[in-house]
Amino acid sequence: MESINKKNFSHIRSCFLLTLFLFTASLVLSQNPKKWTPKDRNLSIRMQFPDGKTKALILSFDDGPKEDRKIVSLLNQYNLKGTFHLNSGRLSDENMITEEEVKTLYTGHEISLHGYNHQGMTNLSNIDYIYEIGEDRRLLEQVSGRLVRGLAYPFGSYNVDAIPTMKDLGVEYARTVEDTEAFDIPKNFMLWHPSIHMFAKANYMGNSPEKDQIEFDKFDNLTDAFLNENQLALYYVWGHSWEYNQKWDKVEAFFKKISNIDEIYYTTHIELVDYLNAFKSMVISVDKTQFLNNSAVDLFFSITDYSNTKKPWVHNIELPAGQVITIPDR
Repeated sequence: MESINKKNFSHIRSCFLLTLFLFTASLVLSQNPKKWTPKDRNLSIRMQFPDGKTKALILSFDDGPKEDRKIVSLLNQYNLKGTFHLNSGRLSDENMITEEEVKTLYTGHEISLHGYNHQGMTNLSNIDYIYEIGEDRRLLEQVSGRLVRGLAYPFGSYNVDAIPTMKDLGVEYARTVEDTEAFDIPKNFMLWHPSIHMFAKANYMGNSPEKDQIEFDKFDNLTDAFLNENQLALYYVWGHSWEYNQKWDKVEAFFKKISNIDEIYYTTHIELVDYLNAFKSMVISVDKTQFLNNSAVDLFFSITDYSNTKKPWVHNIELPAGQVITIPDR
């Protein structure tokens, strides 16, 4: 008799659990009639630059020569931004800008590091890094009144083993001189390869007019390719203002050509780094329908649904700082 009661109890318990499960499932289904499955949606997330722009431009200049006065004036004339990498140990030297100018000359532009003495950084000791980077940063922050967070490697020379030391000294990106002739965003911000050196070898001593024209054409062709690019594109142009004493007409023509274009995000290097880091920190649900922006900047991206490959559905999203959103159904 006791055995029968145990069997009956076990049977009743199983029936109760099954009924509870079915009741719970029915509630979930009634509240969420459109269940998401991979077959329903094949979603792809693509970053956009601020304001939903698809192109970005960085203009980067090294050393801090007196010609920076003219290039800053041209940048301001065409509503462009520049990033200027300075050697604080050479400020106020002959043919260089002065310490007193730093605070006002680069208003609206970024000030960055280029080494206190412009030493190559391939074989420096850690104490040399502390001096070349740490002292350069201390002095530039002192004379500018701003935070300084980036670097251009002097002569393009670097040592990957020293990158942790550089990060400890507050460097958040470091630009090389290894031109890619492309428009990619680097994965390693401490080895940031630019697109192209502006007019790099034109008007060098001994160059023929034909060789100069080859350099100018190369630059113009890459600029046109950027303007015609349909995918997300970053054009990173670098150089030295002292190189342009025979090329100011071409510099101004380039600035005019590249300015005031709606789809271009005009940015300093550190502004782009901040945006990319904010985008990386975005929290996304597994089904890619909920997004949390836990940064202090607004984020922009697109969601493309490829479940119907012949007619993909694209939804552009602006996600304000500190907000969470759920993307709408089609």
